[in-house]
Parts: sequence; structure tokens; C-alpha cells
Amino acid sequence: MAGDEPDPTVMAWADGERERWLARAAVLDHGRAEPDWPRVVAGADHLSDLHPMQVAWLFGQGPESSARALLKPILLRHAQRTDIGLVAVARLELDALAFALGEAGESPDRRGFLLLPFRGPAPALLVAGWLRHLGSARLWARLWLDRHPEAAVRALTPAAAGRAGKTRQNAEDALAYLADRPLGRPMGKPTALFEMLPEIGLPEDETLRLVGALTWSGLADPPEPAPGDPAPAGGPPVAVESSAAAQPEVRPLEPGAAAVLARCDRPSLAAYGHKLLDDWLTADMPAAGAWMLLAQAHLGDDSTWDRLAPLLKSWPARSRWLRAIDGYAVLATAGTDAALRHLIAIEEGMSGGPMTDRARTYLTQAAARRGLSVTQLADRLAVTHGLDEGVTLDYGPRAFAVRTDEHLVPYVVGADGRRLARPPKPGVRDTDPGGYERFVRLKKDLKASAAAQIARLERDMLRHRRRPAGDLAAVVLPHLVLGPIARRLLWAEYDTGGRVLRALRIAEDGTFADVHETTATVAPDVLLGLVHPAELAPGELAGWVQIFADYEILQPFPQVHRPAVALTERQRAATSLAVAKPVPSDRIVDLRTRSWHGNGFNAPGRVHTQMNHLLPGGLDLVVELEPGVTMSVPNAADEQRITEIWADDADSGHWQRARRIPMGSCDAAALSELLVALDATMELL
Repeated sequence: MAGDEPDPTVMAWADGERERWLARAAVLDHGRAEPDWPRVVAGADHLSDLHPMQVAWLFGQGPESSARALLKPILLRHAQRTDIGLVAVARLELDALAFALGEAGESPDRRGFLLLPFRGPAPALLVAGWLRHLGSARLWARLWLDRHPEAAVRALTPAAAGRAGKTRQNAEDALAYLADRPLGRPMGKPTALFEMLPEIGLPEDETLRLVGALTWSGLADPPEPAPGDPAPAGGPPVAVESSAAAQPEVRPLEPGAAAVLARCDRPSLAAYGHKLLDDWLTADMPAAGAWMLLAQAHLGDDSTWDRLAPLLKSWPARSRWLRAIDGYAVLATAGTDAALRHLIAIEEGMSGGPMTDRARTYLTQAAARRGLSVTQLADRLAVTHGLDEGVTLDYGPRAFAVRTDEHLVPYVVGADGRRLARPPKPGVRDTDPGGYERFVRLKKDLKASAAAQIARLERDMLRHRRRPAGDLAAVVLPHLVLGPIARRLLWAEYDTGGRVLRALRIAEDGTFADVHETTATVAPDVLLGLVHPAELAPGELAGWVQIFADYEILQPFPQVHRPAVALTERQRAATSLAVAKPVPSDRIVDLRTRSWHGNGFNAPGRVHTQMNHLLPGGLDLVVELEPGVTMSVPNAADEQRITEIWADDADSGHWQRARRIPMGSCDAAALSELLVALDATMELL
């Protein structure tokens, strides 16, 4: 073999590994095998020509010759895509190399393990780029390199000596790992930035050292251990997406530079950070200058976070996802109250997906450093606008105390303690007439804060976020913004399975009362959550409606009066639901703007007879329609008959004939919200 000819790819199975992968064929679900499937498979040109049930059958027990001929990356929604990949590689081995490379390249975290038994140059070049991943791909890369070190060195050495770029960096990372050395980091050039630094009262050599250290600003190494498990007992590999894994914060400065930084004037450092950030933005945020953003974790103050937060909100929409993630790391690393308030607001304004996962993980890590959950942190950081310290409408010669009512509307009281009908306007003898404008601004800010906290608590209800009962008494109720909101809501104690044990309201004296108006004792460590009406029995819900009416409690958002669909025990045990009344076609079409998807939902002119929406817990709610709707043209039918509502694995293509998931497995609150959105007048049979 010539010296420059690449190694051939060979199979290198670990002991018992191939047998374990082959055994996954037993769990592949292809429904009832039809006698004409061998003929259909033999005449197919591509996997897309087959029904998903036939794909599972083909790789599980179909003809190997057909499987080899059709084998390409699947790239279709299939609940058992992982198991299909394991079986395909185990059965077809080297013929499955291109398939495994495609599957692993499309989702390194979820399916990178498919490359483990392949020893050769192509797998080496692919896994080398995974060592900086946060999710399971990092583990798969290490396992591959540990299993095939000689092949990796031979394949990656030429790339490491080649042209500068991503391929070279990946190869260098992999070779450094095999040599048990830290991954390389780029070094900046501090001298060019020295003149930008404002006067901070340091000798020139120390200033230069600090600037040099700042140019090394970057994210810390990925948290260890790398998540995932390639061979759990009795199941397929366990994979963790990078967006859901522990997130790295900004790397600390080296001790000498940190000591220099500690002696600096903080406002001057923040001003220097603002200049760096502005210059980087003006240059259109080059990746090579991302350290200027990350350095804000060392330089910034509260004014920095005020400047940075609006940028972080806008960058994902401009496809600057990596820079936004860097910004989340900066806020989390700073960890001040102001920084974390901004991070909380960013996360609360997101609509889901990997970016939300990353922001939420950063928040979780920052809250954990304080020994809190994200919900507890958000409660403690809720602003009071100075109400806890006392606010006055101060004109100089005369002043009026400012109070708020149960709906957080501010008002003023006179010297005699009585509420005035309206705030007095400044007079000619008043020396500070601007006090009235400050009162108006307070009223506006308080209204915005109340709206934000009401929206957050409503999300807490829908997402089942809990608080220790002791927190309600110690943190929430005394809070001059949160307290008046929390007192007008219905709370509940839950069992470990998430079902309501008892619903409770907060009485006027701050104690808990049940639906029978009996005082309830709740231990401080018991977790309480805001209850959704779908979680209550109809009779109990009616009792709470009456109590809130008797006490004239106006809730901050619809809760006990919220439109809801609560399943009966028979419906909970069923694997699908039937609907008695038709639904307007226009309502179905409108749902496409509310995160509903379907079989080609947005294809112009296509008739769609199925749609689905994600539920918590990895499930989809699936709705079957007749005669179906089109998205871009008027529908021939004004109404749709919903022939079936059922739950399925979210990773499935929803093609199965059998229904296996009881409707009671669906999150009651999320299911109710979706059914109400479908049609508030819809009747379930």
C-alpha cells in the first residue's frame, strides 16, 4: 500500500456489542407485516418510497439484499430511528458506513454512537469535530478515539498539518486529546488594544498584562462528565442534546490578571468594556472578536447588562445563535441580581427550542449557586420599585405617602392617613414639581411589572413550577408586587406523580384554607403549585368558583373560571378520544400560527388530514380530520369532523394503526389548553 493512501475502513466491534445491537430488532414496531411487502421493497428505489412500517420491517427482518440497496440516511420522523440505526449497522456492517456517517453527521448527539464500530479515516475526521460539544457527541468522540487511537493518528495527522481552518482545528483537538493535552486556545494580540484602555491608575506593564488576559476571554471547557451512555442495561444508547446539557460559563482570568483587575476602578473598566463591545458590533460581530463580548463578564457592571440584554434578545432572529449563547454565559457568569433579572426576562420571552433550553440551563446553574430553583430565584429578584422602603410624592414643602391597592394601582394618602381621590398636582409654592412626573412614571412601571409577574405566574401554572410552602410565607406574600397577585390565586399540594392532593387558597391572615373553608396546615418544605382547573374534579372546581365569588376575589388571570376540558376516568384510560361536534375549518387553519404541525401543513394547495402539537413528556397530541383543510386557498368544507384525537411519541411520524398511549398519560393542563384552542364548544364523547 502506498504511504499516502488512506487506511481502509474496517469493523472493530467490542465484545458483545454487535449482538446487543442486533437484539434491538426485537423491539422494532412495524405493525402487521403484509405479504406484499417483499415485492414492494424489491421495487423501491429509495427508503422514501416505503411506508415507515415497511422501513422498520426491512431493517429488522427484511431481505438483506434490499436493505443494502436502499440503505441511505433515513432522515424521516420515526419513533424508533435509533433502534433502526443500530440494527442496520449490526446487520450490514461496512455497507452501512455511508448511512452511519449521514445519521451521525445530521445529529451527533443523538446518533453519533453509530460510528463506534467503524475504524477508518472518514469516521475519524467526523468525530474529531465533536470534542467541544456539550452533549453526548463529546462522549461518542472520546469513546471512538480511545477505541481506535492508531487509526485516528494516521487519519488526522495530515489534516493537523494542513491549511488553517475548522478541519485543522478539529484534527488538532483530537490529537491533543490522544496525547492527554488540553485543547488549544487562540491567543490574542493585546498591544493593539492598549491605547483603547482608559486611565485606570495602573502601571503600564500591569495594564498590558490585563489587556492580554482579556483577549483570552472565552468559554470554559465543557462541564464533566460528558453526558450519555452507549450501552445502558436492556436499552438503546442514552443521548443528551448539547442544548440540554450543562453549559460552560466564561473562563476565569488567570490569577495574576485577576489580582490586577481587582485593583482597578470599576466604572472605568465598564467604560472600556462598552468601547470593546461597540467596536465589535460596528465590525459586524466577527467570530474572531467574540472575546470582546465574553470579556464583559470580567469588565461589566449593571449598565453593561442593560446594554447587552436587548442585543441578546435580537440576535437569534438574525441567526447569531452562538453569539447569543455567549451572551447568556456572560450574564450567568456575572451572576449579579441585575444580570440574572435580564436573563430571566430573556428566557421568559422565548417560545421554546434549543435556545430556550440553553438560556434555562444557564439560569438553573446560576440559581443553583444560590441554593435555589429558577422559580425561587425569580421570586427573590422581582422588583418592588422601592415600595418596600417607602415611596413618597415629594414636592419639597409638602409630601404624600404612596401606597398600592390589592390590584397594584398606586395612590397617595394625606397627612391624616386618608386616601386621596387623586394625586394633587404641584402648586406654585412647590420646589420640586418633578415629583408628579416621578409618580406617573412609577404608576407606569408598576403596571408593567405587575403584568410581567402575572404572566410569569400563569406560565408557572401551565409548566407545573412549584415553590416550597415556606417560600410563600417568607418571600412571596411579603413582596409588595408578588403578594397581592399570589393572594388572589388558587394553589395546590401535589403527590409525587403530579396529581392534586388538595387545593388551597391563601386566607386573609396568610394561612391556607381548603375548599371546606377549614384552615390547612402545610409543612414549609411541601411543594405547592398553581393549580389548573383541568386538574380538579368538576365538583371541587365548582366549590372553588363559589368561594372566590363569595369573597369577591378578582383573579389576576383566568384560573378557576378558565375554560378547561377535564377527562373522565373512562376517557383517561382510553387510547383515543372521539368528538361529537364539528369544528370550523377556519379555526383549524388558524392553529398553524400556534405551533401546530401537520402532514405537509404548509404545502400550498395540499389537503391536510392530520395535525399534531407537542405535549410535555415527549408526546404529541394528534388530531385526525375529515375532509381535511388546505392552507393557501379557501376550503371547500366550512366544517371539519375530528374523527380521532390520540397521543403518540413526539419522534414518531404518527403513522401507526395501533393506539397504545392512554390519554391519561397526557399532561392534563397542556391537553386542556390544546383542546380548548381547538374549539371551546367541542364536545368529547
